[in-house]
Amino acid sequence: MKPPAAHGEATTGSGERWLRLFFWLSRRAGWFVRGLRPAAVQGVWLCHRPTREAVRANLRHVLAPDADGRTIDRVGRAVVGDFYDFVIDIAAAQPLSADDLDRRVAAIHGTEAYESARANFRGAVLVTAHFGSFEVGLAAVRRIEPRVHVVFRRDALGGFERMRRSLHETLGVVETPIDDGPTSWLALRDALGDNAVVVLQGDRVMPGQRGLAVPMFGATLELPVGPAKLALMTGAPLVPVFAVRDASGGGGHSGGGRVTIELGEPIAVPDAAAVEPATRAVGAAIEAVVRRHPEQWHVLHRVLD
Repeated sequence: MKPPAAHGEATTGSGERWLRLFFWLSRRAGWFVRGLRPAAVQGVWLCHRPTREAVRANLRHVLAPDADGRTIDRVGRAVVGDFYDFVIDIAAAQPLSADDLDRRVAAIHGTEAYESARANFRGAVLVTAHFGSFEVGLAAVRRIEPRVHVVFRRDALGGFERMRRSLHETLGVVETPIDDGPTSWLALRDALGDNAVVVLQGDRVMPGQRGLAVPMFGATLELPVGPAKLALMTGAPLVPVFAVRDASGGGGHSGGGRVTIELGEPIAVPDAAAVEPATRAVGAAIEAVVRRHPEQWHVLHRVLD
């Protein structure tokens, strides 16, 4: 199994064929894929040099400066393993109800500040990262919000896309593909104006998006300015949110574990001058959670310069 360079980015050749098989097996033979996990993760780490070297390069920034090669490799394997678990999460959720998924939410932290920010009835822009069990974490958002729009870029691999769509339908969230162009942003503006919430990724700049180089982990990472601009456009607060996988909470690896939701401090974007500092604040929130759980950041290509 060769992992994709990033969620939403295309792969080609043999890597794409292996991924299609992985997604197909995840949907139809989850027991087999769970059993294959140790060998698959080890195989990717040992046999796919681009992934191994990219993850190592990122972790040299993310981990403590004195982290040795053995530590970097141990955490690197865990990064690959957590991505594997993420795919299993999506596959395992297919037959479950929204209530079943909600029971996987161990706790939601930061609700007091969040509810205070929501008092303006202008919706909320929830910005997350490719981290932990972020798709399953939507169940927690639905627990506190009746109307949720999730923004994503369609995946080139149809098997994964079908699993994700099925999960969104189960949870009752509205999909807004960002690759539909300007009409997507107009739909999001209208949803926020109607006091709904929008969930979108904030740790990766997709083709066609404008980015800002933000200091993170002693290096820089280009983050999209779209979330802050959407908050500016509507007056909605910008709220970092992360779904942290708790392997000790039952279920272990490969699906079934508990998830804790961390709602960060709301970020106001009152004018155009606030877009850049708001994006930097998002970066600081991402950096803090990744420092605590580096193995849960699903970044399998080099991003830190």
